[in-house]
Amino acid sequence: MMAFRRLNLGLLVVGLSLLVVGCAGNHIRGDDLYADTPEFQIGEEAEIEDSADAREVLDVLYQYRHAMVSKDFGSLRRLVSEDYYDNAGTTHTTADDYGYDELSEIFEMMANHAQQIRYSVVVRDLVVDGNQAHIDFEYEYAYQYRLADKETWDAGRDVSRLELHREGDRWRIISGL
Repeated sequence: MMAFRRLNLGLLVVGLSLLVVGCAGNHIRGDDLYADTPEFQIGEEAEIEDSADAREVLDVLYQYRHAMVSKDFGSLRRLVSEDYYDNAGTTHTTADDYGYDELSEIFEMMANHAQQIRYSVVVRDLVVDGNQAHIDFEYEYAYQYRLADKETWDAGRDVSRLELHREGDRWRIISGL
């Protein structure tokens, strides 16, 4: 009887191990998709379910990062929904809120003043719920710009959430730039 219990316990451990290993294969790892771009990573602790939608949402963030670095604001604008709205991180006032129409001014200002942009991303979480999705990420940035006759850098690190919704067959950003 004791040998039978050990056998059952052993089979249970093996079965659970296979289940854990099997589940691990259903998650997207950073080196699965973006191994050639060290500035775009998926955090080791991130558990992003491997699905077509998740890959498409990740690709929007990837394209966003690339468009920022290359100052390709036309491509960036094509990633954004006309329903875009952002409160600029403040909830106590609407004075700094902006939508799709104001993005042109922001992109123009960046194009005219940022001489160089560095932007790296580490994805922490991604959730797809029907036609809505959000992706949480840490980012590190550095902007070189000219102020009067002096070149200077602004740099920092922060976290953000990009919110998206599906429009037809494409995911578009609705908040979080």
